Amino acid sequence: MSTQAQEQLGPYRMIEKIGEGGMGVVHLGLDGAGRKVAIKVLHQHVAADLKARDRLVREVETMRRVRSPYVAEVIDAELTGGRPYVVTRFAAGRTLEDTVLSQGPMEAREVIRLAQGLCQALVDVHAAGVIHRDLKPSNVMLVGGEPLVIDFGIAHLVNATRLTLTGMFVGTPGYLAPEIIRDSQITQAADVHALASTVFFAATGLPPFGTGAFETVCFNTMEGRAQIDKAPAWLRHWLTQALEVDPAARPSARELLRMARALDPAGRPAQAEGRGDRPPAGRPGGGRGDRRLTIDAVSDLLPPVDYARRHHEEPPPYIPAPVPTLHVDQPKERRPAPAPAQPFELQRFLAGSGFVGVLALVTLVALTVLMPVTVGLLVAALTVALRVTEYFLGETERTWSREALVTGGHLLLSLAFGIAVATLLHMTRLTVGHAESLAAGAFTLGLFVLPGSGAVRWAAAHILDRFLPGRSATVVSVAVMGPIALISVIVALVQGL
Repeated sequence: MSTQAQEQLGPYRMIEKIGEGGMGVVHLGLDGAGRKVAIKVLHQHVAADLKARDRLVREVETMRRVRSPYVAEVIDAELTGGRPYVVTRFAAGRTLEDTVLSQGPMEAREVIRLAQGLCQALVDVHAAGVIHRDLKPSNVMLVGGEPLVIDFGIAHLVNATRLTLTGMFVGTPGYLAPEIIRDSQITQAADVHALASTVFFAATGLPPFGTGAFETVCFNTMEGRAQIDKAPAWLRHWLTQALEVDPAARPSARELLRMARALDPAGRPAQAEGRGDRPPAGRPGGGRGDRRLTIDAVSDLLPPVDYARRHHEEPPPYIPAPVPTLHVDQPKERRPAPAPAQPFELQRFLAGSGFVGVLALVTLVALTVLMPVTVGLLVAALTVALRVTEYFLGETERTWSREALVTGGHLLLSLAFGIAVATLLHMTRLTVGHAESLAAGAFTLGLFVLPGSGAVRWAAAHILDRFLPGRSATVVSVAVMGPIALISVIVALVQGL
């Protein structure tokens, strides 16, 4: 046994390395009484990062506030020394992800047991004012057939300051709630969505929102395109309610628990039970000490979601999985063109990047009226560039020749629209110059709104969402684009009079 394996860390003796993640290394160790513990030690290069230390402090703070037989327990921590670490009770077990991938989907009775246990875990977590924020199959251990929620490495307290930068999010696509992807307000409803996604995986062996590039999975999540029809019929209503795109429409963890207790594989209508939050009866062992396990690796980056069935003659012992690497350059994976699934909400539109896009279009139209030839040509070139962007990022396979024909046809359609507007304006009292300027503005408008311009709008929206997430869009629309659009329109109107 190596010297490193026998290293003493505070009152604990590290025996062997059992896993490694983005934040640190997990060791099997012994405490002063000879009991096995799991010790998570920060990587040296991470320990020097104050933000990483802050995240570790948050991990300990949140987990110490939760008291539940379904949630991993922190028993000790040292966060101020040269080698910060966290100690949890050690228990043999295997992740839900490994179990399902090696043995196949769970039976109905096991799925119900899992759903009830996870719901009770969320009830206890939320009662402590905590949002787990990364509930997924690899963060659920199965110990004696019962679920144990682990890894609060990216969880945060309700109303606490965000650790991530604006426009970035931490988690795993396929198990993230739509509001996390959109960088909007995150509430405990996000955990309900993730719980339902996890139960879906257990029941089907499939990720709920498909596989492939993370953009595709995120798009399916935001549009509410869960593969509900692949779940058992008796589970679909429960999943549908918990996977609502609108957080306000989802049941709370407490309500979801009552619904889970009423699940019936025989297909009889589910009847909600009375209030009460005790764990389901029949838990073997009954004690809390045998329900603990080490904190799993923190999922710091966005991995592609691509599950493949693995077969093992004998299930291996649990080893915390390393954090996967982000892979975003996948030219063969194409993102589908958006098809709005939610009703229009004015407040959300005004606070998002869509309103910025409208203001930008108004500005371009006004500038075209002021400088018809110059701006008109520039806007035409811009739309061609946006179509090229959509060609490489979109999902539908098209040939270059077909794309060129579509682009040329749309330019001609916009030009015809401008000529039609000019003809109508010539019939009024406007001078020829003013009529042609307004017709040029109509040409620019047509490039973005006429039939066939969906690819242009999609590419523009994709770029704006990437560079102006969340509150940044509101700031840009109010402080920058709003005044620019207003001044452009006023100047264009003055010139046209």
